[in-house]
Amino acid sequence: MKTNYSKNQRGVVTVLVVMALPVLLLIMGLALDFGHVFVNKTRLQNALDATALSAAIVINADVSKDITAQNNASDEGIKTFEQFKKSMGNDELNEVILLRTDFKYFATLPTLPPLPPPLNATDKFAFVKVTSTKNVIPWLIGIMDDMPIPARATAGPVGNNCNLVPFVMCAMVNPSIDKNCDDDTIKIDAVSGHAVLGTDGINDCYGYNVGQLRSLMITCNGNNNNCPANSLESGNFNLLDLDGSQGGKDIRDILQGTTNTCLQGNTLNTKPGWTWGNVSKGVDDRFNSDTQTTEYPKSIDTKVKGVTVTTDITYNPSPYTQYEIGRYGNNKRVWSVPFADCTGLQNGNTNIPSVTTNGKPVAGCVFLTEDTNYPQPYKNDKKVMVEFTGKPCPQSGIWSPQNPVLNGPYKIVLFKSSGSGDS
Repeated sequence: MKTNYSKNQRGVVTVLVVMALPVLLLIMGLALDFGHVFVNKTRLQNALDATALSAAIVINADVSKDITAQNNASDEGIKTFEQFKKSMGNDELNEVILLRTDFKYFATLPTLPPLPPPLNATDKFAFVKVTSTKNVIPWLIGIMDDMPIPARATAGPVGNNCNLVPFVMCAMVNPSIDKNCDDDTIKIDAVSGHAVLGTDGINDCYGYNVGQLRSLMITCNGNNNNCPANSLESGNFNLLDLDGSQGGKDIRDILQGTTNTCLQGNTLNTKPGWTWGNVSKGVDDRFNSDTQTTEYPKSIDTKVKGVTVTTDITYNPSPYTQYEIGRYGNNKRVWSVPFADCTGLQNGNTNIPSVTTNGKPVAGCVFLTEDTNYPQPYKNDKKVMVEFTGKPCPQSGIWSPQNPVLNGPYKIVLFKSSGSGDS
């Protein structure tokens, strides 16, 4: 007698499906819940990023970095976060409340571990770190506890060090250049290798005294033998063609900071001619875009019984030091100028070698002391007056946020936050 096994196995699939269905539903629920958590994580991270940027903008715009300034920045960040929560699709963030204690301020970029010391009132720049944790209740299945969603955002300033200006500072390269700005050294003896000490007691390097006021644009007409050692030859006025174009508008754009320029290679292209209209407009736009526009003239003309008398002005401390002490400026007046070996005859648009250290071009930081419209005594002389600060001025885009000293203009950006991969 044959047994019909197929009849005996009827309904087995149904039983297996019924037994597996809870597991399948659980897996589907977990997948949906984790997707829900991920969406809320993204929403929260976006909100914190905007919050950190708002707080960083406010704290860096405040001259003081004291507790009051930090609280004001935190309040602005909280306001931004609240506005973000009101945006469409962010309803589930309504339960998240940010407090001032969720904001931490540092003078250097915070990393884990360890965190840098807290921000002091005398620090010039500030980095902001915002931390929040939101618990999400899984909405499909109720067997799981609330799931924490940590999120962190860090924002602060970053220097724009590819912001060279199209001038050149002709360095002393014969017999050997002095690269140390922290002592009074005229030169390094080519034979002995020993430093030849100066006699004025003023620290110097590359042939320039620290604190020296000079014009970046130098007139050198007539016999080339009469050209000063710190200038290009006749027909050139210390202007450079940094971006490969000859247009005056390019000069203006670079000077006013709307175009970023880095050195390419170890040679510089000279730019013959004045191009004074665009030079003066670019310089003045840059000067007036700073939040501190105090004039520091090198000399001033006075009338004595109808006769014009020019008197040199001695600053103590120097204009740049006063600018730094005041802490009202936004660094637009701090320029990065490449050093070069200007020896030899330069006719028209030619190449001159950059001064290098460890194979990399060197740039010096100068401070723009006044605009080109300052009435005495430069208006008719086509001068771009600066102070040589003697500080290293990176120009190739290399900048470390661990170093609180920013050279030139800066912008507020987000940084990678430890423990928050989406920031």
